[in-house]
Amino acid sequence: MKKSEAIKLLTKEKWTKADAERALVKINFSTNPDELTIRRAISSFAGSELINRQRLQAAQKRLVTTRNKELEELKKGNKKLLSSDSNILEAKIKTLTAKNKDLIKVNQELQKDNKNLKNIVDRIKLQLAIDTKKLLRYEDSELRKEIIKLFKWTLG
Repeated sequence: MKKSEAIKLLTKEKWTKADAERALVKINFSTNPDELTIRRAISSFAGSELINRQRLQAAQKRLVTTRNKELEELKKGNKKLLSSDSNILEAKIKTLTAKNKDLIKVNQELQKDNKNLKNIVDRIKLQLAIDTKKLLRYEDSELRKEIIKLFKWTLG
């Protein structure tokens, strides 16, 4: 399989082209790898991608906490300022609150995406293990037929 064909395969499965290219970097396409080799390579990428998403989530949580502290400090300081300064600070508080709510929503979406991505990776790994175990039971000619069935199944 060529790299362009592998990218098309992944984009059909709702991968972005950029993610597909990153997942396929470690594959040597000069050896004309089969689809099973490609799927194994992308399953490890999905695992590392999960870790990166979790790191992003942690960074966003820190940012939310920092923004909450800023809001609290602004509220305390607001009582001591003149009324004109008070209006400016309230506008900043509203802006920070809106940004904070947006960050919380993004964080929740990332958590859902992480869980879904992990479930997909787990299902792929389980199905590959099951299919490989089945394939090892067949003789050579039967093995080829079953591998073709496996490829048709993975193409969807």
